[in-house]
Amino acid sequence: MDSSFLSNLDKKLILDDNPFPHIISNNFLPIDIVKKAEEEFINFNNLHNAGGYRYGNLKYHFEDFEKMPQSIKKIITFFHSEEFIKLLEKKFNLSNVKPDWTLWGGGMHSSKTGGNLKVHSDFIYLRKKNTKRVLNLLLYLNSDWKKEWKGDLELWDKKMTKKEKELSPLINNVVIFRTDKDSNHGFPDNILCPKNVNRKSIAIYYYIEEKSFFPIKIKMRKYYTTHWKKRPNSNDPEFMDQDNLWRRIKYKYLPSFIIKRKK
Repeated sequence: MDSSFLSNLDKKLILDDNPFPHIISNNFLPIDIVKKAEEEFINFNNLHNAGGYRYGNLKYHFEDFEKMPQSIKKIITFFHSEEFIKLLEKKFNLSNVKPDWTLWGGGMHSSKTGGNLKVHSDFIYLRKKNTKRVLNLLLYLNSDWKKEWKGDLELWDKKMTKKEKELSPLINNVVIFRTDKDSNHGFPDNILCPKNVNRKSIAIYYYIEEKSFFPIKIKMRKYYTTHWKKRPNSNDPEFMDQDNLWRRIKYKYLPSFIIKRKK
């Protein structure tokens, strides 16, 4: 993907602030590269169950970049490139954005029939690091995805009163959005694809270094984890991605320096 491709990409990426800063684009990358990635994704057998996702049923992922299929590594390398990140900085008015080569929480994502991911806002701070997550990028790898299978990505307003945008997970569709406590998104209804079809995507997260004093870290302690949001007239979960009372209390009220976290 050369300079002319980046130039064309610059022209087609239009920032939309409703309901939060985001870019939606179709036919994002050269189709031959994306088709190859989809093929290798389908034949990849090392996905792990995303255990602990209480409200993300039947979701699987893989984060080890070195062990990924070559075509997917090629796409991630492009998304992590200095040239592409400079384009993102320009569009979102950011500076000193860094990729995460550990792909913490990102990488290859896959959901089976019956799966869902309820509306939520993501973790903002990497554990034990002074890095703040500022952008999400999702590239979909699903040829011939049918509307009746559901699985559209939904973007909701700050107060969770209205779904503002939808994006089909069709192959080569992409969404890039600012990551904060109000970037509410998900595919909350169970997908209805055939058993031999999965909803596949590549997820990339971008960070900035944040030099903060101790009191600020205490203030931001609750943003180390996912926050689930309730849709009107639904049985959706609320609060954080924790399954028991002690964990809820710990993550909501205790200062971050007390909480021991895994990397």
